[in-house]
Amino acid sequence: MDRCYDAAMCTDLHLDPELIRIAEATGMSHEGAEAVAAIDEVMIRIRRALMRRDLGRQILSRLDSGLELIHLDALWAVDSDAPDAGEMTVGQVAARLEIDPSRASRIVAELVDKGYLVRVASQADARRICLGLTLLGQNLLNDVKAMKWGAFSRALASWPEDEIVLFARLLDRFSTWTTDAFADTAEAPLDEAKAS
Repeated sequence: MDRCYDAAMCTDLHLDPELIRIAEATGMSHEGAEAVAAIDEVMIRIRRALMRRDLGRQILSRLDSGLELIHLDALWAVDSDAPDAGEMTVGQVAARLEIDPSRASRIVAELVDKGYLVRVASQADARRICLGLTLLGQNLLNDVKAMKWGAFSRALASWPEDEIVLFARLLDRFSTWTTDAFADTAEAPLDEAKAS
């Protein structure tokens, strides 16, 4: 690596020369290829932090709710403000969390016992039992949202507002990269990179 595309940002990044070479083979400048490698490195850091669930753990420890992350996940699944929310059953919680239905049932039972969830009859089919947030559950989610948004706001507080707006727009645009990356399966640049 000759230089980082932005020395101030990349002081401790370890840019992969192979990735730089592959990006250059697609027609990017060396500076652009270094930026792609830097994005990859930053994404790895973000993924690791997300896998460890650092923010969620910190929030739960500060709230002293006695809940674990999986409980919080279940509450988010039931949250009526969530996109595509409707009547939520234990089976739907299991599907959203991608866990076994028996495990979801135990988690839901714990949340009901602690007063965060309530079982209610379905409005569409009285034979079906659905889940709803109690006031305690809704207040907990509101506290979590406030703490998370506060953390985001503090992290970005020193940024100029125009950069925050631009970052939000670019991050949204970039968020589809995993589905867009292979949409037209343009193998030629990778083949050319291997040949060079």
